[in-house]
Amino acid sequence: MSRLRSLPKRSLPLLLVLVGLLAGLTGLSRAAGPPRPPLSHLLPPENVAAATRAQLRERMSRHGNTMSTLVKAVVLIDRPTITTMAQRIADEELLARPDSKDFDPWRPLLPKAFFIEQDALRQSARALAQAASQGEADTVVAERFGALTATCVRCHGSYLHDLPAGTADR
Repeated sequence: MSRLRSLPKRSLPLLLVLVGLLAGLTGLSRAAGPPRPPLSHLLPPENVAAATRAQLRERMSRHGNTMSTLVKAVVLIDRPTITTMAQRIADEELLARPDSKDFDPWRPLLPKAFFIEQDALRQSARALAQAASQGEADTVVAERFGALTATCVRCHGSYLHDLPAGTADR
């Protein structure tokens, strides 16, 4: 306290402001806490009905597990697992298009772009499986995996933000 008295009177307000700022910053850093982990699932979409989301949840859960395994396999350059997981995505984890014989009535409630990206996903997954199984260079496997994940992002974006195919444009 005696040091504060020895400071010039003009410096005291500046010192108090600095102390207040530091205290505030310390409080903010404590409030922010550690960085939060990434999401473990998509947020609820803006335009897809809750019933449709519930019906998709089980399929997408399996798809998420397959993709997680695929990511790990690609990073570890585990070609047999890359081939298996990519082929599973291409053959088993897709929804039928509205005009197919396997069509379910709720599917028109998804955006049209969802099915367009799903077709791109199938094609990308087959190309990745082929590159891994035929011993293509690691860079080719990486490029094919990048193409596959780009379809994932576009499909998720369509699911979250686009109007369902059965909805008239607004």
